Amino acid sequence: MPVQQVTPVICSNCRTQYSAPFNNLIDGQDPAMKSAFLQGRLNISQCPQCGAVNRPEVPLLYYDLEKELALVLAPGGLSLDKTIQEKMIGDLTNSLVNSLPADQVKFYLLNPKQFLSLESMAKAILEADGITEEMLEQQAAQAKLIQEFMQAPDEATLKELIKTHDAQLDYQFFEALTAYVQAAHMGGDQEQAQALYALRTVLARWSTQGKKAVAEVDRKIGLMVLESQDELLEKLQAATDDDEIAALVAAGHSLLDYSFFQKLTDKIDQTTKSGDTETGTALRELRAKVLEIKAQHEEQSRVALEKAGNLLKEVLQSNRPDQVIDEKLDQIDEAFFFILSANIEEAQRRGQNELAQALDMIGNLTMAKLQGVDLSAMEDAAEPPAEPPAEPPAEKPQIHIGRR
Repeated sequence: MPVQQVTPVICSNCRTQYSAPFNNLIDGQDPAMKSAFLQGRLNISQCPQCGAVNRPEVPLLYYDLEKELALVLAPGGLSLDKTIQEKMIGDLTNSLVNSLPADQVKFYLLNPKQFLSLESMAKAILEADGITEEMLEQQAAQAKLIQEFMQAPDEATLKELIKTHDAQLDYQFFEALTAYVQAAHMGGDQEQAQALYALRTVLARWSTQGKKAVAEVDRKIGLMVLESQDELLEKLQAATDDDEIAALVAAGHSLLDYSFFQKLTDKIDQTTKSGDTETGTALRELRAKVLEIKAQHEEQSRVALEKAGNLLKEVLQSNRPDQVIDEKLDQIDEAFFFILSANIEEAQRRGQNELAQALDMIGNLTMAKLQGVDLSAMEDAAEPPAEPPAEPPAEKPQIHIGRR
């Protein structure tokens, strides 16, 4: 089973020492943990002094009982005596073996293969998944080509590049490009998501295979990308059932403002004047349904954010925030972390560094408790800040992505 502990970290930028949660046993059959590890997102922490991102150079053990894998990452920059390093790896192996039922303990777990870098270890894991070196090279080539397209200085250069690489712009390429769009969107980088999506649109239009490939990719993964109110209205009119309408309302929620409903009303008036009463009636029913679903979404969001805001206030106003978090752990959800992040950003914007650090500590403490970690040292430092939480800032993303 995965084990998380607190380890001291020395910031690579300002040399400040602080403590951070650290997973030293990685279960390869845990999809979220495996993905975070392979993408280099696991065990990273932010320095409370300068904000630099760090990863402690401490050995960790990756295992996959189904694929019979046991791999140890012993970073090359580790300045440890060989005997001490071997003892740390032995302790990790013993921790894993002792956590498993006797019938699952196999010899390969007692003799894990060692790697000096995350990159080399990730390649071994991917190879066990059937992802070959050739596939990795293809992905790297696709990423390089996307970057080349993004850096084209003008339209003429971009068109020439597309012509040169037209044969490479196939289904696999657009599948990879779409994955980059989704990753940027989910990571909160709306500017990058918008730029990549714009590139995808241009490439699909100007390449031989692009239009068909994009349609297949979007159909396969159920991706719904809405660029404008006109497109949203067109898709809503073409929707065949209430579930599809609800999915469109969710994906294009921020597009559903006064101007959208004015366009819809104008369209109703035009069809009525032209004598097309059947279409006019259908559009009125659509308008009522969209308004109803939108109101439901807004009420659900309002209730969730209000509940999360009250919980955060309770944590901050308590002399023992750790106890409140323990008692209300089952109420911690995405809305709580959204409110928390909004307050951290607002404190940083105002230059209130102590408040931002205190709120950040609350976030670290909450995450650790959700993962069942004993963070007594960090709990002592998590004193409530003097100011109440602010309202979350309103956000209107530039690109609207949902699933059908």
